[in-house]
Amino acid sequence: MILKRRVALNGVHLDSLDERIVITGIDEAAGKDNITAVTSINGAGQRVVKKRRDTLDVTVKFAMAIKNDDMEGRALLLEAVNAWAAKGGWLTVNYRPDRRLGVVLAQAPGGGDQFNWANEYTMVFRAYAVPYWEDAAPAAATSGTGASGSMQITVPGSAETVADVTVANKSGAGIAKVELTIGGKYMKFETGTILASGQSLVVDHPQTVNQIYFRATVSGSSVMRYRTGANDFTVQPGNVSISFSASRAVQVNVSVKGRYL
Repeated sequence: MILKRRVALNGVHLDSLDERIVITGIDEAAGKDNITAVTSINGAGQRVVKKRRDTLDVTVKFAMAIKNDDMEGRALLLEAVNAWAAKGGWLTVNYRPDRRLGVVLAQAPGGGDQFNWANEYTMVFRAYAVPYWEDAAPAAATSGTGASGSMQITVPGSAETVADVTVANKSGAGIAKVELTIGGKYMKFETGTILASGQSLVVDHPQTVNQIYFRATVSGSSVMRYRTGANDFTVQPGNVSISFSASRAVQVNVSVKGRYL
């Protein structure tokens, strides 16, 4: 049997909880944008000064093929569905292969009419941290070993995303300065010894379902206080240039996950 609609959370499919669950619909709302505008200088109309996507909702509808008089079975199965949905996490659907959405449960399915075997139930999942469908696996580029170099990476998707970076010390001695330029954004880390032999500088964006932030670490210790330049490496889809320099030999890895409108 071919299932037209499938939805999973953290790899566990809703219809795998029980064969009596029938997914009747998956609806995606348009991304909700927060727009800031100011009055135009000529007094007519407004000028957009900031636009930011806030949330993205996915609504899942399902029914349960249970006999009318089995109210207990209906209640128990609905309880199992609610427990599955409450976890939130990575939402995937069969018609968006290799993409995922980090979500929380915004609306749980209510009990409805326990006598109505055809009753349709609704639950809403909401993406806050990254309100875009995102590639499950990143595109990546790795440099050769040297004190400076350049390369390119092709950023997939149709929306701005972020670049994760690892700078590995390959020199066998201490490194005092690392400079990076990605997609025109420049960032420098400099101190007495920022990278000891064998250490790596990591600029990443660890994500939970309600949190995403910029972090720069060396073997787990923050080096944010040594940073000058851009606040983050945000990049647009397409070919992106990368360049680096350091006081000694390093190897640079850059990875990006495409985001889709």
